[in-house]
Amino acid sequence: MPPRSDHHAIAASRLPLAPASVSADRIHTLDVLRGVAICGILLMNIFGMGGVTSVPVTHFPIGWTAEWVTWGVQSLFVQGAMRGLFTLLFGASMLLMLRRAEGPGGSAAPLDVWTRRCLALMGFGIALWLVFLWPGEILWNYGITGLFLLAFRTAPPRTLIAAALLLIAGLGANDAYWTRQQAAQWQQGHEAAALVAQGRAIDADQRAALTAAEAEQARIHPSPTSIRDKISERTRARSLWRWSENYWFGANLGFTGWLDIAESLAFMLIGMALFRTGILTGTAPVRTYWTMAIAGYGGGLVLRGLHLWLLVRSGLDMGTPGTPPIVWALIEGAFQPARLLVTLGHAGTIVLVFRSGALGEAKTLRSLGRMTLSVYCLQALLGALLFYALGMVGLFTLPQLWLIAIGIWIVSAILCRCWLAHHPMGPAETLLRRIAYGSARAAAARTAPV
Repeated sequence: MPPRSDHHAIAASRLPLAPASVSADRIHTLDVLRGVAICGILLMNIFGMGGVTSVPVTHFPIGWTAEWVTWGVQSLFVQGAMRGLFTLLFGASMLLMLRRAEGPGGSAAPLDVWTRRCLALMGFGIALWLVFLWPGEILWNYGITGLFLLAFRTAPPRTLIAAALLLIAGLGANDAYWTRQQAAQWQQGHEAAALVAQGRAIDADQRAALTAAEAEQARIHPSPTSIRDKISERTRARSLWRWSENYWFGANLGFTGWLDIAESLAFMLIGMALFRTGILTGTAPVRTYWTMAIAGYGGGLVLRGLHLWLLVRSGLDMGTPGTPPIVWALIEGAFQPARLLVTLGHAGTIVLVFRSGALGEAKTLRSLGRMTLSVYCLQALLGALLFYALGMVGLFTLPQLWLIAIGIWIVSAILCRCWLAHHPMGPAETLLRRIAYGSARAAAARTAPV
């Protein structure tokens, strides 16, 4: 088993920004990674906040327009990968908090603290939904998944990675199975539509397939009336609440919610393994990060590029004749492995750039990384103000929403730098820590980074 990473190893590192002790400083590499991840997450969430269509493109046919290029970049580099990076770091944060529970003289107190922290995160998630009506929050998921992590807290890296890959394989198999079913039905629906156009009769199964294919077409190409109805739904208090309620309950308490927990657990386990081996702390050999960047991007972008090519070729419709359902099943089943590879590519590249000194001390990214929970809550607040309170939902294309996201980055960065000039941690982090440790005095005594 590779040597376990801890703050003593970090202190011995030759990196100029490596922390010198457990209690005095933070692990700057982790903060930089968190800062990048929290900004990248907004690039995905901003469409959920400000868009009303099911797909983030509205102008067809496909072409080299700003909208389609932005969607392509999102599909290759952002979708799932930035959340994946943040999820890896959540797993690492568990080991930071629980290190005093390990060993023959370990204390059980950190286990209590971690449990309360996870329950508090679930509460934060409910608050984001209830107060800002943001049903796409991830904190409820993280809180539940964090409790499952306790079963793996002493596992060696090989066990962590094996368990994670088993989960990813299961998720991929599930995606492949349902994708094949859907693609076959939609293609049957297209065939039934051709028969109807010829004036020929169709049976009950073909009619059901035709209805499903028409529904998928309406999802991809919503009518102006449908878009207006969705905008109206999201700009009126009562209907907005119903939309948010249905979305949150379906995403978190239904079957898909448990699939999302399994997904988060897999990435957290990998994050724990990468922390134990020193990779996420920036202390691994440089060649390790080059391997992550080259292999991660090389494998992940090939799989994602093939998926993107198939979507472009079919006009985003898996029911378009020409591509067998089994091909769609295989490529959709590879989504999770591709997501993991791109996530590792991001992690390796970010650490390489940071270690090279190209970012300097990266104070802004580190500030964002130190206040990720506060920044996440701020993103939900600003999204609610812009799109719900001011009624701007459904008015912007994906490139325009990305520009708004960049504006939110700037606001968040300024607020983080100003706040941390006078306080040791963000307001949400302070509240979370007080809940986890049970009192303000106990929380203040624990200055180790989380």
